[in-house]
Amino acid sequence: MYAIPTAFVSALFVVFGLYVLITQGVTRLSAPFLLMCTATFAWQGTWTLLFQTEDPHIASVLVRVGYLFILFLPTTFYHFVTEVAARRREQPVLLASYGMCLVLAVLLPGNEVVAGYRHYFFGYYPSAGPLHPLHVLQTVLLAARSGQLLLAARKQAGREARRRLDLCFASLCLYSLAAVDYAVNYGYAFYPPGVLFIALSLGLLAITIVRYHLIHPYAIAATIAHEIATPLATIAMHADEIASVWGHVFKGYRLAVTHGLYDEQEVHSGQSERISELATAIRREVSGTSAMVEMALASFTLDRLDRTRFSPHSIQQCVASALERYPFRGDERARVTVAPIDATLCFSGSDTLAVFVLFNLLKNALHAIHVSGEGEIAISAVQEQGFCVLRFRDTGPGIAPDVLPHIFDAFFSTKRHGSGAGMGLAFCRRAAELLGGSIECSSMRGAHTTFTVRLPVPGSPADRALSKPPARSSRRRQKVKVKVES
Repeated sequence: MYAIPTAFVSALFVVFGLYVLITQGVTRLSAPFLLMCTATFAWQGTWTLLFQTEDPHIASVLVRVGYLFILFLPTTFYHFVTEVAARRREQPVLLASYGMCLVLAVLLPGNEVVAGYRHYFFGYYPSAGPLHPLHVLQTVLLAARSGQLLLAARKQAGREARRRLDLCFASLCLYSLAAVDYAVNYGYAFYPPGVLFIALSLGLLAITIVRYHLIHPYAIAATIAHEIATPLATIAMHADEIASVWGHVFKGYRLAVTHGLYDEQEVHSGQSERISELATAIRREVSGTSAMVEMALASFTLDRLDRTRFSPHSIQQCVASALERYPFRGDERARVTVAPIDATLCFSGSDTLAVFVLFNLLKNALHAIHVSGEGEIAISAVQEQGFCVLRFRDTGPGIAPDVLPHIFDAFFSTKRHGSGAGMGLAFCRRAAELLGGSIECSSMRGAHTTFTVRLPVPGSPADRALSKPPARSSRRRQKVKVKVES
């Protein structure tokens, strides 16, 4: 009878693990969760056998086998939290904790960690050895540190992210209650209820991971972006190398033709000269694609933006940087005009995010212009009421009145399948909000569309308000507006 709960929970964790593995795959975040499920499954499966056996020799083996998995459980939970909170700086502590688990595991065959067993009314159970308090202390410290990491991440997170972090913190609290089982190791005779708290804790995490998108699509984008970044950098390096040596190669080619060593007719007219242009074009495409990759990474880390590192940036330089790095095609660059911008006009925040916002606005405007076959883009910036106001206007086909209210919604797109994921303007909204500003859109069907981005200037009330993130989130979201002009 006493083995029924452990057998049930052991089977349950197979379900939890498979549920997350099938729906999310193996990622940096799901991997430690799968480790927790595996360890719990093995631990509870061993306890099921332990509570049923009557053989002291078998019990002596099972208490040590089961405790092998218990030793690693607190560290796997801490590992999971470091990924949730994106605290890679915790890696040394995490490795040290895993190292301590290995040391204690090596000592398990003796009596240092588990000094045999006691027999209770429910069956055999491990008895604490002289080094067992080290494991208890490790568990307490890791649980406390995990709580600190989750609370710190919550302070910098947006509303949706805070909801997920709250569920993780609730899971940690349930998980911590399982420590009551340690009392049984020290001779207190009661049925160890920790298995129930562990089951509730990891079950809540499984639901959070899948139902509440703890493993967010941005995480997948970030993983892909990291994989793409390296070959892109290699392509750029090769393009630069070709461009640097092609002048010498072409000079040798011309000398060979001049002295009759090579028949120029065998090469298509102008083809050799075009190679140097191709190297430049490749470099430009790589630069633009790299910027898109960086933007995907920025999307993943927006909720953990470090506002303490905000500094003044020239909006004029941001516009120039965006236009320089954007991979224009054909006559696209000629369609963009920039009104004179005061070189001293600055906003407080991240210049990288501002450039990415411009990237998205350029991409959308140029797509609309291509669809309609004509149109121009005008960019301007002024200071108004403590804000740096950037206006981005295109004379494309405009936006339909029924579509306009939804353009900032994530995954909403009017482009054909495969041309856009509907995340560009959602990114712009999130970036503007987290920078303490806002974004608005007004449009007249068949005439124009204007996006207005407001970013706080250094020292303005909006800039100072950035130190109060909880009050800011709901207020900023109300500033995302759309306006249909007649």
